Amino acid sequence: MAEDEKKSKGKILVVDDSEDIRMLLSLKLRKAEYEVVLASDGMQALEMVDQHPDLKLIILDVMMPVMNGVQVMKFLLDKIEKKIAASEEGGNGEEKKGSAGIEEDEGPSPNIALKICFCTAKTDPKQINLAIQAGAHDYITKPIDESILLQKIDRLMGQDNAQMFAVMPCDLQITIAEFAKEKPSKMIELSEVHSKLEASFFIPDGTEITLDSHKLNSLFKVPVTMKGSVIFSEKLGPDLHAVEVSFQGLTEDDRTEIRSITTTKRELKDVEEDEDGDQEGGSEGQ
Repeated sequence: MAEDEKKSKGKILVVDDSEDIRMLLSLKLRKAEYEVVLASDGMQALEMVDQHPDLKLIILDVMMPVMNGVQVMKFLLDKIEKKIAASEEGGNGEEKKGSAGIEEDEGPSPNIALKICFCTAKTDPKQINLAIQAGAHDYITKPIDESILLQKIDRLMGQDNAQMFAVMPCDLQITIAEFAKEKPSKMIELSEVHSKLEASFFIPDGTEITLDSHKLNSLFKVPVTMKGSVIFSEKLGPDLHAVEVSFQGLTEDDRTEIRSITTTKRELKDVEEDEDGDQEGGSEGQ
């Protein structure tokens, strides 16, 4: 038992009225070395939050009996907000009814750093945006893609595997082959396993895309096809979305080419086309 607790990356609450989904998520997350507790509806979820103040993440189904996922989330966010306000004022303060209309006067408050990830069968981008705007940190869709699930959970739990690799800041204009009619996007980060983009349009999670950059093409010694799957897409403004792509199907040669850039350059910009030579041989003149 003690060894298992040491091994755990953190505790996650899975809330879903489907036993099959609960068991599937529990199996995948425990295999990934997370500690998992389960709830079958919203009211039970709130009880579990009180019983486990060390929870770091809730995977929350949207459509559930008794209380839906949005009601549960708003209730928890209200409690967290009051806990923060009380700590800033140096007092406890009386807890009143939350947005779900439930008394909040019993049980410990949830972890201030608690994160919420919706799990929903709704793939309509408008519905997903509404869930994010309501306060969720991220979402996964059913049917569940295991690779996307684990990468999202690792990120939310502070276990981002991408940081095992050299990461290089960028300012590169790119085109996305599958969205050729849209405005060019910007690559702001690159490693041999992922890339971060800024796009003027929404790209749903799980979408397979192909990135193309003239600058990178000129640096690679061999043709590299940067194809990947969107694992994270967040709306930052009316025409600005943060997008993270996990590369898929890269050969070892492809990874070597990307690594040769990310490990030797501190930053990469389109306008540096003529500056590389200046940095090597022209800096002495000044």
